[in-house]
This record gives sequence, C-alpha cells and structure tokens, in this order.
Amino acid sequence: MLNTRYYSHYNQNYGKREERNEHEEAVKTIEQHLQTLKHQSYMLSMQRGTTMQDEDRLEELRERMKRQAQEEYEKFIADKTRMDGKSLIIEAYEGVLYDRRRTERELLNGKRFKEYEKNRPPQDRWYELKSTEFSKELYRNRMALKPNDANRVYLQTLQDQLLY
Repeated sequence: MLNTRYYSHYNQNYGKREERNEHEEAVKTIEQHLQTLKHQSYMLSMQRGTTMQDEDRLEELRERMKRQAQEEYEKFIADKTRMDGKSLIIEAYEGVLYDRRRTERELLNGKRFKEYEKNRPPQDRWYELKSTEFSKELYRNRMALKPNDANRVYLQTLQDQLLY
C-alpha cells in the first residue's frame, strides 16, 4: 500500500486542535461589548454637548458605584446566615424539574394539537373543495362517521385540560 496523501512540512501546526477556553471567550466578548457601549455613551454625551468636567464626574460616580457594589457583593457572599446549602440545592432541583415539566407539557400539547387536527370534523361544505385539501377533508369526514360517535369522544378526551 502506498500512502498517497500529501503532507505539508511548512505548517507544522496544521490539523492540530487548539485548546479553546469558552469561559475566556465569553469574558472577552462581554468586555468588548462593554467597551462598545461606553464608546457609544461617550459619543452621545459629546453630541449633547456635555463638557469634560461632566465626564470626569460621571467616571468618578461610576467608580464609586463599582466599589459599593463590590463591597455589597462581598458582604452577601460572606453572610453565612442567608440560607443553608440544602435549601439552595432543593430550589435548584425544583427549578430544573419545573423547566423540564414545562417543556414536556409543550411537547405533549403540540402532539395533542396535531392529533386533533388530524381527527377533527371536516370544515363546512368540504365536498365542494377543488384543491388538495379535499382528500384531507374526506379523511376527516370518514373519521367523523365512526360508529358509536367514537371520534367525538376521542376529540373530547384530547381537549380535556385535566388530562395533563
């Protein structure tokens, strides 16, 4: 067997995967976005005609608010009486379960809607249709003619909100 693949000796790093740190990329993206917002804020203040003294005062207020927020955050983190660990874990699991139940309910309601549309009674004057909808409405008419009114009972069961 001959190896017919071409290997380049110029770029030794070709094909090797680089280590990506998603957390660092996220922080860089956020910092770039903040710089963009600061620049836009500065441009808007220049358009309004504010002076450099106002800008210096605003920057001083920002720094003071930043220090105050950092101190409050550290107090919050250092406070051991705020909650116990078990209740936090329970709340986290309840949040995850609530989200899963919501997505399950959305999926089931979507399937319930599709099944209802498939088995619903035909529209009025369906027999006069001259499009591709005629065959669908014919199927719905046949389903509606089931013995013992089984289709109506099935549709009522599908629409029962207490079912799920």
